Amino acid sequence: MTTEQERNTAIVLRMFDETWNRGNLAFIDDVIADDFRDYPPKRFFTTPLQGKQSLYDAVRGFREGASDFHFEALRTVAEGDHVTYLGRATGTHDGTFFGVPPSGKPFSVLGINEFHLQEGKITERWGVFDVMGMMMQIGLIPAPGGGDHG
Repeated sequence: MTTEQERNTAIVLRMFDETWNRGNLAFIDDVIADDFRDYPPKRFFTTPLQGKQSLYDAVRGFREGASDFHFEALRTVAEGDHVTYLGRATGTHDGTFFGVPPSGKPFSVLGINEFHLQEGKITERWGVFDVMGMMMQIGLIPAPGGGDHG
């Protein structure tokens, strides 16, 4: 791994720890480019897809919905100016989560993100997050199962 790749990986890991795990929204200004672009799959909540506000709103919404929200890095891979992050998001739905009243239920789901970095700043993110699994775990939608399907 080159020095650039090590630096980019450290930036992504620190961004997750500072913003998502600690709720330090001011850190977003340090690592997110002004023209940041987000390319998520269909979301169940509304946030801007361009600019730092995208990350501010997402972090704030998740942390308001789960005061113990935490991302654990399971694997990172750096190639050129891209870093891929596989992580586990955990928490307890103890607050209002994007308009959904608290259920008190825990969740644990996987997410994978690919980040593009330029000059020490995150400029783009593509991500996939197990939203359906999370929604089932907090009771927002019914979980499959039960009964004989044969």
